[in-house]
Amino acid sequence: MNALPLRPELPLGSHKKVIYFCRHAEAIHNVKERQAVEAARLAGETDTERARRAVLQADASLRDAPLSSDGTLQARTSGQALRSLFAASTPSPTKGGGGLQRNTSTTTSPSSSLTQQQQRAPFKSPDVVLVSPLRRALMTATELFYDPHSTEEPPLFLAIEALREKRTGLACDERSYVAELQAEFPHVDFSDVARGLPVVPAGEDNAAVRARGAAFLKDRLAAVPGQYLAVVSHKGWLRELRQTLKAMSEAGSMRADFDVAEWDKTLFGNSEVRVAAFRWQDGELASVVSRSIDNAKLASAAMMGDGFEFAVGPPNTGFSIFLADRTTKVHFISLAEGQHHVAIRQSLRDLEVSGGDGAPVESVLERGPNQAAADHPLYDARLTAKGAQQAAKLRKMLSMRPSGGRPFTAFDLVLVSPLTRACETAKIVFGTSPGTYGGEVIRPPRIVVREECRERFGHLVCDGRRTVTELRSEFPAFDFSEMMANADEWYTDTRETGVEIRERSLRLLEMLAARPERCVAVVTHAEFLRHLFGQFTHTLHEQDRSLLERKSVNCELRSVVLCSHGKAEHRQFSEQPSSTVRVPSSSSMGSLLNYFNEEGEEYE
Repeated sequence: MNALPLRPELPLGSHKKVIYFCRHAEAIHNVKERQAVEAARLAGETDTERARRAVLQADASLRDAPLSSDGTLQARTSGQALRSLFAASTPSPTKGGGGLQRNTSTTTSPSSSLTQQQQRAPFKSPDVVLVSPLRRALMTATELFYDPHSTEEPPLFLAIEALREKRTGLACDERSYVAELQAEFPHVDFSDVARGLPVVPAGEDNAAVRARGAAFLKDRLAAVPGQYLAVVSHKGWLRELRQTLKAMSEAGSMRADFDVAEWDKTLFGNSEVRVAAFRWQDGELASVVSRSIDNAKLASAAMMGDGFEFAVGPPNTGFSIFLADRTTKVHFISLAEGQHHVAIRQSLRDLEVSGGDGAPVESVLERGPNQAAADHPLYDARLTAKGAQQAAKLRKMLSMRPSGGRPFTAFDLVLVSPLTRACETAKIVFGTSPGTYGGEVIRPPRIVVREECRERFGHLVCDGRRTVTELRSEFPAFDFSEMMANADEWYTDTRETGVEIRERSLRLLEMLAARPERCVAVVTHAEFLRHLFGQFTHTLHEQDRSLLERKSVNCELRSVVLCSHGKAEHRQFSEQPSSTVRVPSSSSMGSLLNYFNEEGEEYE
């Protein structure tokens, strides 16, 4: 076998490699140092690092330390879980269908129960395993990726000198002779190690480890054959690699779809596997997408559901590509004209006639001092006759706009605000069959009522809602099962703040991204949409920004693609949201506006 060239010719163009970064499992020197540190603490010593190094220096039997019994079990368990993961992602022919389906069988590994969504993730066994030449890493790589009982061809195992742990003079970090390692691991190619390059000097510091890791990343990794690779190394080496990636990201030479600073805080655990997609452009590393998982959850939804399987485009191209399974197409529809719109316009005219001496415009939507909000004639305002015509016009326009041969109104799901005017709009647009497809009548989409997409609530009577009992009686075909309370517990005399409505809008996006439906319509309100889209405008192209920032008109359709990056648990709502909203077509949006806004009126 031939060693990987030290300075191979790097491929041109754009190409991606999926890489499993692994730390070795627990070795016997890890057990010894842990015991020494604990003993020092019990003895009241403060310098536990001195105790750790002392035990490693004194015990010559720890040279090139192997795995402990627990470490072997850790690596074996992770290997079983990885094989289950690969099996669940491998296409297998089916009888009679002539096509390929994902193999849904798994091994008896206790760590996984794969869902249908998880089985679609493209996790494959590595083509090449790059491994540190220290015994503990070689043992871990063997347990993870080498199955002597498999009928399939095993990966190519290459021992790489540049991947070894920092040499500090400790016996555990000194490598055995190549001949000895070759006899113990005959499936591994040690040509690179036998060559003796790069020279790894004793007494290295972190900067030296980082330099050789960066050189390997820059000069050799892109040229390794195969699209799927594994890199099995050590905690210190992996830490310095992450520092290199962090520096590249901060310098702007590489794009990263993860929080590099947060990723850098957590060191690799024993036998932990982290998955990354590296993409090179003309030999230069352009982007990295990473997900972290510990060995107990290799096949869990945390890894498979969020996934890493999209590519951030090279710097300055302006492109981002996402696999369809990670996205949801959302059609936001602002509701038709309501009675409160007419009341506001009349109030404005009255104020103009009075020369500005009349009551404030919004006073027409405020309850009297001794009046219950629900007793106001504009409480939970309904559509006007003109509003009903607007909704019917939208339905007609959508029914003539084909989508894959089906009428455009055949959505997987419709979410609607619980305010009456929104429900009326949804009923007119989506409440009956959208037509036929393949000779069969298409059933109306499921319409689910959700509080999250209601208008900004509080103070104005038009934005209160009736009870679920009343709404269900008027809209029996709607699904109210996801409403949390019968009465309106959200409405108060205090107006919902901007921060609160933005937080609520992001909860809606999180819910949309988590649902199985891929094409969803949301019937909602202008003020809600203004706060939702306003959080994304600083990250959008100028053309998209102008369309999203503009005030909604009645029955306007805005179609976007939503992609969640799974960081909601770390998000602070004052910062950039972690979801991506992308406007697919500005021209189609403009044609929609022209279609049903001939009068040029804008309403809230």
